[in-house]
Amino acid sequence: MKVVVYLVLALLSSSAFAYPGATKVAEDPALSRFIHLSKPQDLDSVQLVAPDGQPIQLSDLKGQPVMINLWATWCPPCVRELPSLARFRADFEARGLKVVPIAIDYDPAVVQPFLNQLELPEFRTWYDSVNAMGQIVPTDLVPATYILDEQGRLVAFVRSFVDWDNAAVREVMERYLPAAKSQ
Repeated sequence: MKVVVYLVLALLSSSAFAYPGATKVAEDPALSRFIHLSKPQDLDSVQLVAPDGQPIQLSDLKGQPVMINLWATWCPPCVRELPSLARFRADFEARGLKVVPIAIDYDPAVVQPFLNQLELPEFRTWYDSVNAMGQIVPTDLVPATYILDEQGRLVAFVRSFVDWDNAAVREVMERYLPAAKSQ
């Protein structure tokens, strides 16, 4: 299963718009790399480290839509994205979308001082220093964002910088909110 999901994502990322199972979300340049899967993909659970340092299974997040954002301190586009991600998180988590930023740095001890330097000391991030996420999704390109539905299935992704303050991006992300699905 892990290999299948990885291969599907790799294929979609390399030729996303030639693949009949994926569609562009919108024509806006801010969304040109955002891919919505026509059929949700099951993901195996992996162990991550929560902001409080406790291990947690990805499957523990089932029951609500989840946005996973992989980032690293050594990644300039990630650093550029973090302030808008923090604002997006504050807004969308209050509306039911669990936003899970995951630092993939090999040394988690460098992450909090780095966030302090960025003037984001309250930004709580998860950790994946052993690349557990790499077992279920491609992690060769960051930042990367994966959207999971309430059942923990992959429904959309973007493997690129995203300006989370962009109105078009926020409009597309509205479709993943719990209230939007019940309408």
